[in-house]
Amino acid sequence: MTFLPSFKPPYYAVVLTSTLLLDDMSYHVMMSKLSDQAKVESGFLGEEKYDGESSIFITYWSDRKYAEAWKENKVLNRVLYLGEQFWFQSHALRLMEVLDDRLFIQSQAPDYASRFPYIETERGILKVLDRSQVSLLQQYVQQEKDFFAPWEPERSESYYSLEVCQLRVEEMRRNFLEDKAVTLCFLTKDEQRILGYANYSNIVRGVFEACHLGYSLREGEQGKGLMHEALTAGNEYMHKQSGIHRIQANYMPRNEKSAAVLARLGFVKEGMARDYLKINGQWEDHVLTSLVFSH
Repeated sequence: MTFLPSFKPPYYAVVLTSTLLLDDMSYHVMMSKLSDQAKVESGFLGEEKYDGESSIFITYWSDRKYAEAWKENKVLNRVLYLGEQFWFQSHALRLMEVLDDRLFIQSQAPDYASRFPYIETERGILKVLDRSQVSLLQQYVQQEKDFFAPWEPERSESYYSLEVCQLRVEEMRRNFLEDKAVTLCFLTKDEQRILGYANYSNIVRGVFEACHLGYSLREGEQGKGLMHEALTAGNEYMHKQSGIHRIQANYMPRNEKSAAVLARLGFVKEGMARDYLKINGQWEDHVLTSLVFSH
């Protein structure tokens, strides 16, 4: 959660708290629209938000009349209506007056940007995308849409929108900080184009210390060894920097290129899972493989 600079009291806050039943992409799209709407309303000072099983969305207003007007805003009430139908187990909307404002900021706070991995390989850069690089993700998914379709779940058209790509980048960054996943996009050296990506997801700690690996590469970059280059560096990072002992990767039996990439990286076949994932509208068998580090 990011805290705003102090404002001179008194000012007003409208606080939306909710407990979620369903945390899907449509919920995040609507909350993004709500945030955008608040920013153009008269008297808006700023916002703070936290997303989790319980979510908090706070907007700050210079005068009570602006805060009360926001409570009646059509976009806000549309979100509340949809939330009651689909997303919320419960929610509360409160108007508060802020009479005192004390803010502490650690002067020696760590640079959180430096916590995100930045890995140079021979021909590219592996990194968690910056917020300013959202357009690169949109270009990647749009330009490779037809090529990826046979190997991915069915996607709605909204998946290719800039808005959803913004949410995905936010999720990538949040998941890294919360130790849930590491999504490393493989960019050109000048960071102007995404070549592919490696997504290390479902991180489990404790006695398991494992994750799942998913990856993709542009059609025009196939056959150059780029996926091997990116995954070699990514796997090393996950083992040495993230402490992962076991990386699991699965592929459809007919995906010979994926099988070859994993074999070259040292992944070992461990079995077959029937109807494992629903890909492009069809349940597909998958070969199960893993890369286990000896120490």
